[in-house]
Amino acid sequence: MVKKRDKCMTAQLVQALSGLGMFLFGMLYMELALKESAGRRFKSWVKNSTSSTIKSLMTGTVATALLQSSSVVTLMTLSFVSASLISLYSGIVVIFGANVGTTLTSWIVATLGFKVKIEAFALPMIGAGGLLLIFAPDHKKITLVAKVFVGFGLLFLGLEFMKSAIESLTTLIDLEKFSHLPLIAFIGIGFFLTALIQSSSAATAIVLSALYVHILSFEQSAAMVIGTNIGTTVTAMIGAMGGIPDKKRVALAHFIFNFMTAIAAFIILTPLAHFLMGIQKLYDDPVIALALFHTIFNLLGVVLLLPFVSLMAKYLNQLFVHVEPAPTRYIHLVDPQFSETALVALRDEVNNLFVKTMKYALLIANIKPNDVFVKKLGLKEAVEANQDQIEFNHKIAYNTIKEIEIKIMEFVSALNQQDLLPDEKESLDTLLASVRESVYAAKMLKDIKNDMNEFSESSSETIHTIYDAIRRNLLYAIMIYINYMDEVWSMDTCKEKFSKAEEENHRIMNEASISISHKGINEKNVISLLNTNRSVFIATQALFEASRSVSLHFPLED
Repeated sequence: MVKKRDKCMTAQLVQALSGLGMFLFGMLYMELALKESAGRRFKSWVKNSTSSTIKSLMTGTVATALLQSSSVVTLMTLSFVSASLISLYSGIVVIFGANVGTTLTSWIVATLGFKVKIEAFALPMIGAGGLLLIFAPDHKKITLVAKVFVGFGLLFLGLEFMKSAIESLTTLIDLEKFSHLPLIAFIGIGFFLTALIQSSSAATAIVLSALYVHILSFEQSAAMVIGTNIGTTVTAMIGAMGGIPDKKRVALAHFIFNFMTAIAAFIILTPLAHFLMGIQKLYDDPVIALALFHTIFNLLGVVLLLPFVSLMAKYLNQLFVHVEPAPTRYIHLVDPQFSETALVALRDEVNNLFVKTMKYALLIANIKPNDVFVKKLGLKEAVEANQDQIEFNHKIAYNTIKEIEIKIMEFVSALNQQDLLPDEKESLDTLLASVRESVYAAKMLKDIKNDMNEFSESSSETIHTIYDAIRRNLLYAIMIYINYMDEVWSMDTCKEKFSKAEEENHRIMNEASISISHKGINEKNVISLLNTNRSVFIATQALFEASRSVSLHFPLED
C-alpha cells in the first residue's frame, strides 16, 4: 500500500514538474516572439520614454505587461543605464513600474487559468500556431503571431498540468504538517522557489495553483507571493555581476524596492488578508483575491518609495565607486627620461589609439569589432550578422580617444625635453601626425551615430540599402588597414584597394541623390545620407593617413 502511494506521489510530482517545464517554455517562447515582433522600435520606445518620473513609471509597467517578464525589462534597463542611455534615476523608476506590470500575469492566470476550461482554448491555440508555422514559414508577421499562440497555449496547458497534479497531491500529503509554520517561512519558500526557477510569474502560478486546490491558506499564499517578489531580484543581481557601477546600482535599487515593499506587505498581510476575505465575492474566489493582494502591495511600494528615488539615487551613486584605470595602455608605464624605451612605448600607444579608433568606427556603424578583429568575418557576412543597433555611449568612447591623445601630447612634451637624435625627432613627428589623423577620424564619426541608428530603424528599403552600403564601405576600408598591420598587404596594395573604396563612395552618393525623385525618399533623409556618407569617407581617408605610421605585427585584441 505504501509502495503504491509512493508511486502515485512520484507520478504526480513528475506531472507537476512537467507542467512547470511546459509553463516556463510557453512563457519563454511567447516572450521571445513578443520581443522579436517589438524589435528595435520597442527598445527605442523604452529608451526614449523616460523623460519624466510618470513616463518612466508607465514605461516599466507597460513594457513588463507587454513582454510578460519583469526580468527582461529589468535586464534591458540595466543595459540602458550602463550605456548612459537613461539616467540612474529613470532606471530606478522604470524598475518600480516593472514590479507593478508583472502583477498582470497574476491576473491573467487567476482569471483565465482558473475560470475557463483550459483545453477549450489552449489546445486549439497550440494547434493553430503549429499549423501556421508549418504552412506560412516565410510570412514574418504570421509566424510571430503563430509563436505567440503556441507560447500562450503551452503556458496555460502547463498550468493545467500543475493544477491537476497539485490537486492530486493534496490527497497524498498531510497538510497539517505545514500549517504550524510561521508566515515568514512561506516568504522564504517563495523567495527560494523564484530564485531557483528564475521566474516570479511561474512561481506565482504555482502559488495560485496551490491556493486553488487548498494546499495553502490565503495568508500562506500571500506570504509566498511576497517571497517571489524578493526572489525575482536575483535575476537582476546576476545580470549586474561584473558590470559597471551604474549597473550594480540599478540592481541594488531593484532589491531595495522589492525588499522594502516586502516588509510593508508583511506588516499589513494579516489585516489586509482579513479585509479581503471579509468581502464575500473575494472569499468565494481566493485566487482573484490573491492577484489583487499582489497588485495592492506593489502599488503600495511605489507610493511609499517613489518620493525617495532622488535620495536613493544620490546614496547609490556613492556606492561601487572605483578608481578609473589609465586611458593609456603603454606610456604611463615608462619614464620619458629614458628616450629609447619611451619611444617604443609611444609607438605602441599610437598603434593602440589607431586600433581603438577603428573599433570606435565599427561601433558607430553598428558592427561588433569582435566579429572583424577576432572572428575574422568577411565583408558581406559581417554586415549581415550586425543588423541591430549596438547600444554604447559613443560620447564616452570618443572622450576616451581624446584622453589618450592628451596623454600622448603630454608624454611627447616631456620627451622633447630630452636630448633626442634627429631620427628620433623625425619619428616623433610621424607618430604625432598619426595621432592627429586617428583623432580627426573619430571626430568625423562622433556626430553621425544618431543618423546611423535612424537609418537602421527606417522602414524604407532604399534607405536601409544605402545605410548597409555605407557600413560595408567603412568596413572594407578598415579591413585594408588590418591586412596592412598583419603584413598581408603592402602599402602599395592598400593604396590600390583604397581607390576602390573611393569609387564606392561616389556610387553611394549618386544612388542617394537619385533616390529623391525615383524612389520617393524625402530631401531631408537624402541630405542626412549624403552627409553621413561624406563623414564616413573623410574618416576612412584620415585612418588611411594614420595607418602609414603604425607598426606591423601589432596585436589587434584589446
